[in-house]
Amino acid sequence: MSFLTIDNATKSYGSVEVLHRVDIDVQEGEFLVLVGPSGCGKSTLLNMIAGLEDITSGTISIKGKSMNGVHPSNRDIAMVFQSYALYPNMSVAKNITFGLEMHKVPKAERETALRDVAKLLQIEPLLDRKPGQLSGGQRQRVAMGRALVRNPDVFLFDEPLSNLDAKLRVDMRTEIKKLHQKLGTTIVYVTHDQIEAMTLSTRIAVMNGGFIQQLGTPKEIYDTPANLFVATFMGSPSMNLIPVKILEENGGLVAETTNGLGETIKLPFAAPPTGLKDYVGRTITLGLRAEALTDPDGADSKAVNLVTVKNRVIVMEPAGSDTFVMTEFGGQDCNARMRADVQVAPGEDVDFTINMDKVVAFDPETEDRIV
Repeated sequence: MSFLTIDNATKSYGSVEVLHRVDIDVQEGEFLVLVGPSGCGKSTLLNMIAGLEDITSGTISIKGKSMNGVHPSNRDIAMVFQSYALYPNMSVAKNITFGLEMHKVPKAERETALRDVAKLLQIEPLLDRKPGQLSGGQRQRVAMGRALVRNPDVFLFDEPLSNLDAKLRVDMRTEIKKLHQKLGTTIVYVTHDQIEAMTLSTRIAVMNGGFIQQLGTPKEIYDTPANLFVATFMGSPSMNLIPVKILEENGGLVAETTNGLGETIKLPFAAPPTGLKDYVGRTITLGLRAEALTDPDGADSKAVNLVTVKNRVIVMEPAGSDTFVMTEFGGQDCNARMRADVQVAPGEDVDFTINMDKVVAFDPETEDRIV
């Protein structure tokens, strides 16, 4: 049985349904990230788990017990907010232990828990300070300490890193990952940042318009997106989308399109999805990640089906460990991820290698992946 179960949950405001029939099972020790654009319903769902929002229909259960109608204080959850929500007139130590004090936990237990959490989060020198004397990263650690000290069933994080600068956000992301690996806690984490989602999670629920678009591991979400929304939302740069015509040649299937030189090119499939044969003679959308479009020397040596084509460089963007090169397929700008020391220049015609093992096919009308 799952540790946290969201069963056919909906949320309506009046006659407007904003969250539609959500089904998610979270196992004990799992790190689930809810990711999606602003207004997709992810924070609403988190608040429903916390009890801060009523559930309109369906059930939310923790450890087999329904939480419908249960007050937030009786749910054994701890929440870390975007705004930290620290008491400015209390010391760090008092902020961390205040919840325990309200629950009548004996002083000796509170002090032991405080010492353990302060050591874990490396905030021991800060315990006598007030929140106003702390940096953003230190405040976030205190907010996490206040949650950790309670040892709840489920931790809920609501965009906890969005107020931090870019470097600190990366550092805190690593700290949260290390913390989860060390403690094995069950976490539900909300973010609009797909990099956070990919790096932190054991599973991701991609949301849009109040629906779960796809639920899966980071690898499943990245390699086999369920639809065009997931394909373009997850990954940086986002997946290249190329209109191609499916043809049958020599008993196999090929994708026909054009390169940036106006030439017709054909890309053979080694192991096409079963449903692709129904699209022979029709135009579909071919999805291709930037790293699957590269220079010949940078191509995956283990790939079974590599196709090299001549194409024109439009823009070149050195990025330290990689060089991003923009070219064109099917009238669409496409990003290629090449080696850092690749020698190419805008306007130059060079060889691009496509890893056809990694392409994903989408129906342009339904926008769903063809399987």
